[in-house]
Formats: sequence, structure tokens, C-alpha cells
Amino acid sequence: VFVEGCATPACKHDSLDSAEKEAKRLATLLKKKAYVLCTIKSVEDTQYKIEDCRPGESDLPF
Repeated sequence: VFVEGCATPACKHDSLDSAEKEAKRLATLLKKKAYVLCTIKSVEDTQYKIEDCRPGESDLPF
């Protein structure tokens, strides 16, 4: 839920009903328009693959 002129959303609701109730609560409390947000698309950066390359105890060169 986003409220005009306020901080960014801080909670992910488990249901549309829960988000709508929170939007109503915030709109009443703050006297501002509240929006129930919906994700349209997600983007994930997977350009880095991190691997642990340390040798095992028996593979040490000394």
C-alpha cells in the first residue's frame, strides 16, 4: 500500500483483502489517497555466480 506524500511501502500483504483494509485504514488516518499496489513484472540480475574455490583440507599443496 502506498500513500501519497509518505514513505515507500513497508509491508507485503498476503491477500488483496488485507491490503485493501490497510489502504482504508491509512487513508482515514492520514486523510490522503492510498493505493493498493500490484506487481506487473520483476527483473533479477543474475550476472554474477559466486563459487567457493578454496581447496579441501586434503587438497592443500603443503
